[in-house]
Amino acid sequence: MSNLQTKFEAIIDDVNREDGKIITAFEKITDSLFFLIKWGGIPLVTYLLWTISKW
Repeated sequence: MSNLQTKFEAIIDDVNREDGKIITAFEKITDSLFFLIKWGGIPLVTYLLWTISKW
């Protein structure tokens, strides 16, 4: 049980630091998802505008 408690304390300490591993991992995930939404959404919007303009 103390082993689990030390792991939780390490995670809490890592989250509380500004440049912790967990924070940087979530930052990378968020940046990659934003990149996919941005570069996947721009062609979709241009296709939809092009399709609507053909009416």
